[in-house]
Amino acid sequence: MLNIAKGVYGGLMLILGRDMDWLFSLGLGLLVGLKLTDLLTPDAPLWMFITLVAIIGLLSVLPYLVYPEASFIVTGFLFGGYLLSEYGSGLLQAFFGVGLTGPDWLIFFVGAVLGAVALALTKEWGIMFSTAMTGAFLVADLFTSLSPLASALVASGLFLAGSIIQAIIMRMEKASEI
Repeated sequence: MLNIAKGVYGGLMLILGRDMDWLFSLGLGLLVGLKLTDLLTPDAPLWMFITLVAIIGLLSVLPYLVYPEASFIVTGFLFGGYLLSEYGSGLLQAFFGVGLTGPDWLIFFVGAVLGAVALALTKEWGIMFSTAMTGAFLVADLFTSLSPLASALVASGLFLAGSIIQAIIMRMEKASEI
């Protein structure tokens, strides 16, 4: 059930992510919350698990309400950390034959810092590409019978298609403003 929810969220982000950046941040907060609470409190009762995930999700979308410019940094932090910790090792293994080693928190933190800097510098284009990338990986995860290389290739194709679709939508929106 969780994989289907991730796939639906991924599909939305793949196509409409730039226009739904608040949902992107909320969804990443929930995904990071799931990962974090599972690492920190694996034996916690269900109510505590749900409460912690909800709090992290709400904290991730709060910058959009308070100071929208800071939201690029928060979203980038969540994006980079989640993607590197969740998919980085598998991608490196599939393409280069080596994986990431080290504590999970360190891999997450390195990705988070890189993501925060990247989105702080690129803003709207960064949101567009990061939503397409996140959506591509989440949708590709639905194909569980694929090898890691085939899954990476499917995600690459989805990322390319999502980026092109979002760029076309952005150009149409900019043209209609004139």
